[in-house]
Amino acid sequence: MPFPYVEVFLGLLVVYMGFSIWSGLDSRYPIAAALVLLVATAVVDATGNVAIANTLAEYVFFLLGAGVVLLLIDHVRESRRPSGAGRSLAPPTEGKTAETTEPGKGATDQSLDSVEQQSIPVVDASSDQHEYDEQHRDAEPDWHEN
Repeated sequence: MPFPYVEVFLGLLVVYMGFSIWSGLDSRYPIAAALVLLVATAVVDATGNVAIANTLAEYVFFLLGAGVVLLLIDHVRESRRPSGAGRSLAPPTEGKTAETTEPGKGATDQSLDSVEQQSIPVVDASSDQHEYDEQHRDAEPDWHEN
C-alpha cells in the first residue's frame, strides 16, 4: 500500500487554512506557493517525469482552491467590518492640520477635500504668441549673407 501523499497534503492544507484564518495571514500565500509549484511542475514535466508532474499539478490545483477560499473569507470579513474600522487614514478635524514628529516630513494625514474647493486656473492653449510656424520665418537662415 503506497503512502497517501495527496491526502496528507490536503490535511496539512486544511490545517494551514484554519491557522491562516485564525491568525490573519495574507490570503495570497497559497496562490504564490501554487505559482512556484506550477513552475516546478513544468520543469519536472520537461525532464520526462509525467507521473510526478501530474501529482504536482494536483497540488497546484489544491493550493489555488485554498487561496480562492481564503480570499473569499477575507472579502467577507472586510465587508462585515464597520465603514470606519478598516480605514487607517482618517481626515483631520476641521481647522486643524496633522503634524508629524519627524523633522523634514510633511503632514501625514491631509484631507483632499480642501483641494476640491480651490479654483484651478484654465490654461489657454490656443493662443498664438508662442506659435513657431515655418511660414512666418525667413526663407534663408540668419547666418546666410548675400
